[in-house]
This record gives sequence, structure tokens and C-alpha cells, in this order.
Amino acid sequence: GKEAGCVALRTGNAAGLWDVQNCEVKARFLCKKLAEKVTVPVASETTSDSKCPLGWDTSNSTNSCFRGFVREEDQKKTWFEARDFCREIGGELASIRNEEEQTVIKNLIKKKSPSFQPFWIGLQCLDPDGGLSWSDGSPVNYKADNYFYDTAFQDCGAIRENPSLSWIKEHCEYSHNWICEIKKGTSLKPEPLGSSTTYEVTEDGWIVNGDKQYFFSPEKASMEKARTFCKNNHGNLATIGNNSERKFLWKYILKKGKLNSYLIGLFQNADQQFSWMSGSPVHYAAWAPGEPNFAGTQENCVVLNRKDGLWNDVSCGFSNGYICERHRSFINATHPSLPSTPGGCPADWILFKNKCYKFFGTGYDWWNTGLRVCRSLGGDLASIPNEQVQAFLTYHLKDVSNDVWIGFNDLLSELNFVWSDGSAVSYTNWAKDSPKLIEPIIYASLHPEDGQNRQQFDCVSLKRGPADETGKWNNEACYNYRGYICQKDSVPELFKSPATVLDFAFDPSSSVSYSVTRSKMNWEEAHQNCNNNASELVSILDPYSQALLFLIAKEYGEPLWIGLNSNMTNGKYQWIDSWRLVYSKWASGEPKQTLACVYLDTDGTWKTASCEEKFFSVCKNSDVTAPTEPPQLPGTCPESRGHKSWIPFSGHCYYFEASKKRSWSQAHDECARLGADLVSVRDYSETNFLSETIKILHGKSLNFWVGLKKADREQWVWTDKSAMDFVYWEVGEPSNKRLKDCGELCALTGFWNTNLCSFKKGYICK
Repeated sequence: GKEAGCVALRTGNAAGLWDVQNCEVKARFLCKKLAEKVTVPVASETTSDSKCPLGWDTSNSTNSCFRGFVREEDQKKTWFEARDFCREIGGELASIRNEEEQTVIKNLIKKKSPSFQPFWIGLQCLDPDGGLSWSDGSPVNYKADNYFYDTAFQDCGAIRENPSLSWIKEHCEYSHNWICEIKKGTSLKPEPLGSSTTYEVTEDGWIVNGDKQYFFSPEKASMEKARTFCKNNHGNLATIGNNSERKFLWKYILKKGKLNSYLIGLFQNADQQFSWMSGSPVHYAAWAPGEPNFAGTQENCVVLNRKDGLWNDVSCGFSNGYICERHRSFINATHPSLPSTPGGCPADWILFKNKCYKFFGTGYDWWNTGLRVCRSLGGDLASIPNEQVQAFLTYHLKDVSNDVWIGFNDLLSELNFVWSDGSAVSYTNWAKDSPKLIEPIIYASLHPEDGQNRQQFDCVSLKRGPADETGKWNNEACYNYRGYICQKDSVPELFKSPATVLDFAFDPSSSVSYSVTRSKMNWEEAHQNCNNNASELVSILDPYSQALLFLIAKEYGEPLWIGLNSNMTNGKYQWIDSWRLVYSKWASGEPKQTLACVYLDTDGTWKTASCEEKFFSVCKNSDVTAPTEPPQLPGTCPESRGHKSWIPFSGHCYYFEASKKRSWSQAHDECARLGADLVSVRDYSETNFLSETIKILHGKSLNFWVGLKKADREQWVWTDKSAMDFVYWEVGEPSNKRLKDCGELCALTGFWNTNLCSFKKGYICK
């Protein structure tokens, strides 16, 4: 036991075994004395005059010499290897029998290793029934209570100064430095050469063990990517069928591995049943204490831990090291990956890219409820592996009334987001200011030390709006009420016909339909072609139709002419079917003032081009006509007060400040204080008005801040959220130089330039 006490000899069923009892307990006792006429042998001196070999440490009160052996990481030894090393040179792993020997070892550790590294000593508990002993078989009589061990495990002892000297238990297969002991006067034998463990390695770097070969990854990956690598190299994630295989893999990663955990081929389904990916039956397991715990119902994969060689269940989406396995007789040939069997979906589910989706957009539930419902239907909350699935889901947000949950979450590890179905994280589409890194304090006095007083933003939803944020990802509290999207594999038995994005693009029951012209035409030819078919080049009025048109461009792999041509709309970019341009998806640096016609590129952004370029095109037929513009209502501008004078023009009021120069953000705040915004410029007539007015002020300020700001994805936007349907950039602008993120209007020419937002200039409010 670990408690101090007096030793008694047990009787009965445990007769002969020793037991530790409280010394106040009354018991029978045995006495022992020398028989008559027996001569007592004279005790020999406790110390020897013999010396220690060079480099070994000792003291006058011990017969032993000690030496620490410090090696590079890949040359450190397990406890057994260190014991064998010491025996080969004529000694043993160090035993510590008294305070003097402890002091000798303390001093040599300080001298050898200032970095608090452990050193193996001879302490061991390899036989739980036998208790603690030294590697030479002698009992532990000194400071045994300083060594905490668990008789359920086979542990070995090490010593470390951190900061004071202490004995610690370590798994015997760990690799450490070590301390040997020899008796004074003993002749040293030569040190054994080289490492005690060598591995057979194939030409492509796989480790051979019997009829199997293993690859130990130097880098982390999700299970999906790890398994793809293994399969591409004629293997699979490793199967561990017995303890010897586990120990072989563990010893290798202890010696050579640089990562803390390695994926193996064991996985569990929603019923928490385990299977090997190789198809082998599960007859052996080596779980760490408390595992598997299936945390958050999201831990479906298994790793081998470097620290103890035991298994732990983890999310398949987390990146870990991994171990591949193949048979040594594999055929080195490229095997084409088999396409997945096409399938169909049950009623009320939508097929896309061989997956089935169902939107629960009218009822609202917590994230966990959505997950439970999706799994009860044989699926999971939706995962988004690429921009095409993102666009598909965004398009269908038109049919829901609120934000919707997807499977992305960081419930298992803060800000380490994974998909609830365990798929790899290969794409993200965060909203502005997401993911939220700082969570608000909701209970100031509740557990501030462990963060439990903060609101947890652990679950992710797709935003329904506003338009420029539709489809973006937002992390929020999991108990918020949202709709949700379920996803599951398609069913081969339900396969009907090849489904494409065009199936829902050309739904005849919809008030809007699209047709793609797959002949390359210039813009005017494309426009005329649509008119000949009682339709018009497409206008994109919202993020839903934008997502659909992007999918069409991806489907054909070609850019598509759309219904924007500034030559036909008085220099402005306005839809030729008379709809106002209230939503836009301009690429970085667009629109270009010298190019009038616009196409949707295969990356989903809008770009300008010469109208003589030849592209595919999309025609749109709609039952809904564009509303007529309301007449401009009469109104008045604020009264002039002090130096502030408002000038009316075309239904707006303008304030020009040339004397008190401000940075862009200061100017923006000044306009807001006046109930206005930095000016946006909508057309040539407004440009001429601004130019004529500021020419008078040219001497006071060469340039004036306007409401142009570079936003996400390098797009230029107006801060009053006006559409970017007209541009008047100076030649060579907008600049792509770093930090030139704000727009100004040149007093001399009226053209727009970019500049550093911190510069102080005049400004115009509107």
C-alpha cells in the first residue's frame, strides 16, 4: 500500500503474505534471536577504496559509481533498452539506496541536462503482485513513498529535476536518457554500438514488419484525405489485430514519430459499432481509460496515441497523423478510382452531386435537435465541401424564412471547426466578422477562470440575408432557434435519370426560366438571339439567381454573357430588361470604365470585356416585369448653419468640406453626424455637378474623400450601399497596391483615385 505503517504476516487464505497495518493495531508477533554458540560474522566496511572510471560520479559513503547518458532524440532508449545497455557495460540501471546516492544523482543530472528531461533509473513495477523493486532485484527501501504507481499498469521509474528532484512513473516503452550504476573497482566493458532497433525500409519509404508494410505520415490530415493517400499507394488505414502489432506501431512512433496521435483504420457508425476499414473483424482493442466516449456524438474515427500507445476516438474531420498499411506483395500499378454509383432521392429530398438534401426552413430548432432529426432520417446535418455545393444550398435559401443550421461546429475543440458527419474541411465561406473570436461575457461572476461565463458560439448557420451576406457562414449559440438542412447519400435503387443543375434551373412551373446558348456570340448577337426567342439576356437580381447562374457556368465550364452593357444605358451599368441594379457580384478591380459589356465568369464573379468577345450566353424569360421608377419627390435641404452649407441637386443634398481636412474614417463619421454619408456617384450628370462645384474649392483641397471603400474579396463598394453601376476611375485605377483601400475624387479632373485611408483630405457628404 501507499500509506505508512507496520508490516504484519497474514494468516488464513492469504497466509504468508505481508500486509501494512496501522501500528496501533494489536496483533500477535514473532521474535528472532541468534542460537547459542553461534559466532556473529564481522561486517565488512561499507565503502571501498576502489575508484570510479573516468567520467563517473560517486561519494565517499557509497560503493557505487553513477553516470548519466544523454542522447539525441532518435537515440534515446526505452527502459528495457537502457537496462540492457547498462548490463552490457558491466553495470545496472541506477538504484538509489540512501540520501547520499540521491545527492550524487541530483548533481550529475544538473550537470548533464539543464532542460528537465527525465532519466531512466532501475525502479520498476513489472510484476504488480511483487510491487516495487530495483532492476537488480533488490527491494525499494528509500523514498518509495515519493514514487506514485498504479498496480493496474506495468510502469517503470525515472528521475527528473523539475524544479526539485522527483521520481516519476513513465510507460516503459517511452524513450529517455538514462543513468547507469557500477560497483567501484569494476572494469568497464565497451559500449554497444548503434541503435538497438533497426527497420527494413522499402524504396518508397514504407516500414516492413513481417508480411505487412506501414507508412507513418510526417504531416497531419483528416481521415478522408489520409485514407485517399493510403488507397493511392495500394493500402488502407492500418488495421491492428493484436497486441504485438500495436506495440510495433507504437514503438516506431515513439522512436521516429513527430506527432502526438495517428489515425488508424477503425471507425464507428451512428450505432457506435466498430469496424475496420479493411473489412477485418474487430477481435482486439486497446482503448485509453475512459475511451471511447463518442463525445458530442461526433467522434467516429480512432487514433493511436504516441504518449501511451492506446486508442482514443476523435472527430474524423480533425487533422491527425496517420498510419497506412499494405501487404508486402501489393501490385505497383495505378488503380482507377471507381465512380460512385448514381442514385436518386426519396420524395421531398433534392438530388445534387449524388447527395440528397432536405430543407427544414419553416420550423425552428436548436442545432442538436436538427442533428438528431437528420440522423434519425439516415443522414446528418449538411456539410459543404466546395463552392458548388455552397451555391446549390444558397439558391434554395429562397425557399426558407430564416437562417439554417449546417453541420459545422467547434463543440469538441474551441475554434477547431469540423463537420458533424466527419468529412474533411476543404472549403469555408465565413460571413464578415466570423468566426467570432471573442465571445461575450454573460455571467461576470460565473467561473471566469475556465471560460464558462462566456456565451459559446459553437454552431454554424447559413445566413438568409442581407443580400451581400446570403449563404455566408455565421457561428452562434447552438441553442438559437433556426431551420436546418439535412444531407444523406443518394440511393441507387431510386435512380431515375441523370440529374444536373439544369433540372431546377429550367423548372417550367417557375415564373422565371433560363436557357443557355452554347454557340459563342458577341454581346449584341447574344442580345438579339434572346430577343428572337421572346426573352432577354439575363438580369441577376438577388443572391439566389446569382448562385444558380454560377452553377450553370460551372456546368458548362464557360463564361456567360449577361444583360449589362453600359453603352446601351447612358454609361451606367443597368439591366437592359429595365430592372434596377441593386445586387452585384463584381470581381476585384471591376467594372472597368473602358469596357462596356459584362459576363459571368466560371468563378461566379462579374467581369467587363470588349463587346466583340465571343462567349456562351444565358437568356431569361420572366412573367414579372420591372417596376417603373417612382417620380422624384420635392424636398428641401437642411438650413445652412455657420460654415455648413448644403447644396441641392437631383433629389439629394450635398455638403462640401475643403478647409477642415480629415482621414477617410473621420470624414465618414462627420457625415454620419450630419445624418448623411460620404458621397456616392451614380451617373455622368452627378459627376459633372460634383466636378463643377469642387473646382471652386481646388485651391483649398486637391482631392476629396468619397464613399468608395475596398471591401471583402477586393471589391469596391459605396458605403451608402448604392449599387456599383457606374465608374469613373482615373487611368490605372483602381490600384491594387496594399493599403490603398479608400476612394477620393480629384478636384481638377473629377476622376476617382485610390489612396491610403489615413491621409487627411477634404470630403463630400450626401
